[in-house]
Amino acid sequence: MSSPNVLVTGAGAGIGKEFTRLFVADGSRVLAVSLLQQELETLTAELDPQGRSLQTLQMDLAAPDAGDELFSWCVDNDWMPDILVNNAGFACFGNAVDLSTERVAQMLTLNIVTLTKMSMLFGKVMKQRHRGAILNVGSTAGMVPSTRMASYGASKSYVNTFSYALAAELKPYGVTVTCLTPGATQTNFARASGIDQFAGKSLLHTMFEKGKAGSPAAVAQAGYNALMRGQRQALAGTGARLAVALSRLVAQRRLPALVKNP
Repeated sequence: MSSPNVLVTGAGAGIGKEFTRLFVADGSRVLAVSLLQQELETLTAELDPQGRSLQTLQMDLAAPDAGDELFSWCVDNDWMPDILVNNAGFACFGNAVDLSTERVAQMLTLNIVTLTKMSMLFGKVMKQRHRGAILNVGSTAGMVPSTRMASYGASKSYVNTFSYALAAELKPYGVTVTCLTPGATQTNFARASGIDQFAGKSLLHTMFEKGKAGSPAAVAQAGYNALMRGQRQALAGTGARLAVALSRLVAQRRLPALVKNP
C-alpha cells in the first residue's frame, strides 16, 4: 500500500512511540492515540512538527466502550486505517489477591476487551475491503505463567491465541494479523506496573533497574518487519527465546514453581 493510514494505540511512549516513528518515516499517515496529551504533543514536536503525516488523539482506551468510541471517531472523521497496531496495554505486578481489583479490571479491559473490539470492528472493514493488516502486541508473559504476573500473563495469553486464530480467519480475505511477542522491554512498563516499587527479591525488578531489558526500538522494528512481511508472529526482546523454550519443554502447571522469582 502506498502511503497507508496507520492507527497506533499507546503511541506516546515506549514501543508505541517507536512504531509511530517507523510509520512516519516510511511515508504513512499515522493516527497516534494515547492516554496522555503531553506525550502526544512531544511526539508531534519530535516526529512531525509541520503536521504533514501525524495526527494525534487523546483517549482513555481502558474505558469499557473505548474500542467502540475510537471506531466511531474513525468513521465520523473518514479516517479508516489500512494498518491497525494494537499496542496499548499495561501490567499489574504483585501477588494476585493483594492487587487492586479495580486496577486489574482496567488492565483486563485495555489488554483484552479494547484490543478485541478494535480487532473485530476494524478487521471487519478490512475483510470487506479484502486488504489490511493488524498487529497485536502480545507478550512472552502469555507463554510462561509466573507468580506476581498472574492476571497480566493471562491477558497476554489471550492476546497471543486470539491473534493467531484471527490470522487464520482473515487470511482468505487478504488481511494479515501479526502477533508481536516481546520479552522484557525497557519502557515505562516497570513504573506503570509497580515493578520499580517492589521491595522484595525480583529478577524483573533487577533487570529494569539495571537497564538490562530489551530496546523498544529493536522490538518495534521486529514487529514492523514481521507486519510488512505478513508474518503471524514476531519474537523479540530480552528472554523471548527462553520463554518459548520453557513453554514447549515444561508443562504450564509446573512453570510458576520453576520460574520462582519474576
